[in-house]
Amino acid sequence: MTELTDKEFEAILQLNSDYRKAMFLKSVNENNGLYVLVDDDGPLILEDTEADENNIMFSVVPVWSHERLAQKYAKENEMTSMKAQFITRNVWNEKWVPMLKDQPNVLIGFMPVSDKDFDVDDPQEI
Repeated sequence: MTELTDKEFEAILQLNSDYRKAMFLKSVNENNGLYVLVDDDGPLILEDTEADENNIMFSVVPVWSHERLAQKYAKENEMTSMKAQFITRNVWNEKWVPMLKDQPNVLIGFMPVSDKDFDVDDPQEI
């Protein structure tokens, strides 16, 4: 697993949503997995606050490229019960993607940080 230096960590926090998504995809390929936040009730699922053009509301499963980024998000949002959990690419592709696709109106949120916008997309293999 690649460690983030403090300088890299701070730089990622400053990236816009497109660059964070690109960095996420590159990192997942290098590290063969990703991070989600989980607690005893399961993974963190955010509720979208805006409906789309068809007036549909979505749920968003946020994902991160590094444990430290996920932990920072949990801490900033006072989610004290949430812990970062690593998911291998194979488990993501074989178990999570089919499960998420079976759920109505679920999207993946790529690397939310602080109060910045983040990209979302349909559940997909990586």
